[in-house]
Amino acid sequence: MDYTKEYVAGIIKNARKEQGLRQSELAEKAGISEKHLSKIETGKNYPALDNFFKIAEILKLSFKDFGIAESGIISERKNELQKIIHTSSEKELKLYLEIIKYD
Repeated sequence: MDYTKEYVAGIIKNARKEQGLRQSELAEKAGISEKHLSKIETGKNYPALDNFFKIAEILKLSFKDFGIAESGIISERKNELQKIIHTSSEKELKLYLEIIKYD
């Protein structure tokens, strides 16, 4: 599977429309600007990981919706990481990234 910006954009945009949300509504719920969401939905930008998780949660999208199979321990670890990301402060997220990049 080729996860291009356009592929990710299409899934997010279609899910938003299916749920009857305007871009402005989704952007507000996700805590991002409408302009930034527009760039994500047109395939100009990938969403940052934390924004991706926020958008996916709001739209009730799973990894499976993006063509990513979840199974066993990998799925459990992804769920654990997702919970950590959602409950971490910006400062904590920066620290986690530093640890991951340099270990």
